[in-house]
Amino acid sequence: MGAVIGDALSADAIRQGLSPAARERLQRLTVLRETDSTNAVLARLPEAERHAHAVLAETQTAGRGRRQRRWHSPAGGNIYLSLGWRFAAGAPQLSNLPLLAALCVCAALDRAGLRGHGVKWPNDVLIGPAKLAGILVESQSRPDRSVLAVIGVGLNVRMPGAATAIDRPWTDLVSHLPADRRGISRNRVAADLLDDLVPACERFASEGFAPFRDEWMRRDLLAGRRIALEENGAARRGTALGIDDSGGLAVDLDDIGQQVLHAADVSILDA
Repeated sequence: MGAVIGDALSADAIRQGLSPAARERLQRLTVLRETDSTNAVLARLPEAERHAHAVLAETQTAGRGRRQRRWHSPAGGNIYLSLGWRFAAGAPQLSNLPLLAALCVCAALDRAGLRGHGVKWPNDVLIGPAKLAGILVESQSRPDRSVLAVIGVGLNVRMPGAATAIDRPWTDLVSHLPADRRGISRNRVAADLLDDLVPACERFASEGFAPFRDEWMRRDLLAGRRIALEENGAARRGTALGIDDSGGLAVDLDDIGQQVLHAADVSILDA
């Protein structure tokens, strides 16, 4: 792996670690020491500078997750990355983008040597009950009906300190790696993530989520499991059945039967 603990993020090192195909397709790569949010950085840029532009930061002062929850973003140990991508008019169901991004995170973790991780719908990457990574996708429609999407990824690589500000179970990558891999470089992990995410966005734009569905089924931590969920203030229980074509969660709810959910907080009851 050839890395040292505490390695600084480097645009040159990340770009050099990319495959030739991803390097060619990634038009811009920016690394910041500090920012409010890498998603917000891309959103503020002129439209012509957002597509195929990756922004990373050592720390975020206002990192966000789903439902405007704060994403704890201490300096020097993790990856906070956003990728801008323009999807032409008539693009596939963009509601599947968070699922796609989660699969790319899982693939990068595979390359790092991690095993036993998966995705809790729609986009939390877990190992056991603890959260390792999360995704926030934000999009803006244009007059020509194209969509500018920003795919944000927060990945705990080497979480410094006790991280007591996090109120849910969490973990980091190095805690689950063999001793000889714990010096893994964040630049290597970031390059591996972009190596998967850039071509995945390109393929998704032309083929939709169908080519990724089998991989989702392999990574899905919910299918067939008993779950508790909260939707619009209502608490329910049921059994997860997988996803539908739009990326919604199919559930057999105890009280009202089968439904497809597009926004809900979900936890596994039999974990």
